[in-house]
Amino acid sequence: MGETVPVRWGILGAARIADGAVIPGMVKSAYALPHAIGARDRSRAQDMADRHGVPYAYGSYAEVIADPQVEAVYIALPNHLHIEWARRAADAGKHVLVEKPGAMRAADYAVLDGVDPSLKISEAFMVRQQPRWIRLRDILRSGEYGVPLTFSSLLSFTMTNGQDFRQQPEWGGGAYYDLGCYTAMAARYAFDAEPLRVFAEMERNAAGIDLFTSVIMDFGGGRQASFMVSLAQASSQSIQIVCERAFINLPQAYVPSHRDPNLILIDTSADHANSEITTLSFPALDQYEEEVTNFSRAVRGEKVPYFDLADARSNAAVCDAVFASANSGTWASVKGA
Repeated sequence: MGETVPVRWGILGAARIADGAVIPGMVKSAYALPHAIGARDRSRAQDMADRHGVPYAYGSYAEVIADPQVEAVYIALPNHLHIEWARRAADAGKHVLVEKPGAMRAADYAVLDGVDPSLKISEAFMVRQQPRWIRLRDILRSGEYGVPLTFSSLLSFTMTNGQDFRQQPEWGGGAYYDLGCYTAMAARYAFDAEPLRVFAEMERNAAGIDLFTSVIMDFGGGRQASFMVSLAQASSQSIQIVCERAFINLPQAYVPSHRDPNLILIDTSADHANSEITTLSFPALDQYEEEVTNFSRAVRGEKVPYFDLADARSNAAVCDAVFASANSGTWASVKGA
């Protein structure tokens, strides 16, 4: 077995997600090497580079992309800048891991038409790299408990920073872009299918961002998903899936414990008064380390869980339908489904 050659990464943006999660994941990974950080304010990039032992700090995103040693780029910019810089990075021959949502509208992905097909370009849903999520999909695909028929999820927290870019509608602010893209992706992941139509209700604040969004997704064949996301209520994160012969629960579904085992609970009791629970336990983990490790391994040609641009386009098509439904007050079809 040959020696691991880590992928050299460039980071675009000095965002908290990069500083507190993704770069530490790279530092821990044997497959990833953070090589350069770029920010509009070079001092911020330098401070972050110094904290994490990253060799190079640049005062622009373009300088990171121009660095010939950078093989892959992680884009941690506000939502409205994701697609532009993904294209620039791809044109420079870099693989791209772009923070979610990869684009604010499905049509925006046309910017990436014609990129080198050998490049890996993926939307950064780190949760799909959890061993627990990978096992969940294997269970659902196996048919052991029959067909999965309903999916439900809650994902929320209270946003208190008035200067956060998520407060700006033109920058892709709001609960759906920040959280709903996760829950919609999770439903698609669980059903291993695309929804046919959606119904959505949004409560927006004076700035125009949605603070609460509730969605029903119709997958056809009796399969439905429902979820609620919010930036203005207590922290919650849950996934429940009901199959023909089992109720499957994922506690701490989106942000797993770094200390305690992470669980899948499978209840096969046919009686509400009783439980017959099988507990599957997975070691505590850093899912960002898993994310950058698997993406880096995909870059090296290894077979690992990898989600391409087609998947990102499909998630954006759901987003389009959600906003269309919220604006019209009626069901909206998911284009391409």
